Amino acid sequence: MDNYEVNVLTRKGGWKKLPQEVIPSKDELKLNNSDNLNINVTEDTFDSKNLEDANSNLFENFTEINIIIEKLKTVEKEKNNLIGELDQLMSNFEIRKNSLDKKLINIQKEKEMYDKAINLINSLKNV
Repeated sequence: MDNYEVNVLTRKGGWKKLPQEVIPSKDELKLNNSDNLNINVTEDTFDSKNLEDANSNLFENFTEINIIIEKLKTVEKEKNNLIGELDQLMSNFEIRKNSLDKKLINIQKEKEMYDKAINLINSLKNV
């Protein structure tokens, strides 16, 4: 592994090739320090009381979530029942519409028969 190459992604989105050994000079250290972020991390300490409160709140939240889920199931069931009622109404309307379509067709045929009869009577009168 004597010859290897390391490519590092720069902040500007380009790639920079690093030599095999990096020995920063004092000038480079000053420049590099401006790029470093100083992030202070504080540790959260929980005593037993805070931990119990967090756990009880967690379980209360799960209970609330379960209550909401049950309500949603109830609403979904009611929705499905209403959709079933709408399907029944639509079925009744389609039956009535088909019945009226048949009657309309029969009335149109009867009208055509009367039109033919009137035309026949008019043609007989003209003879």
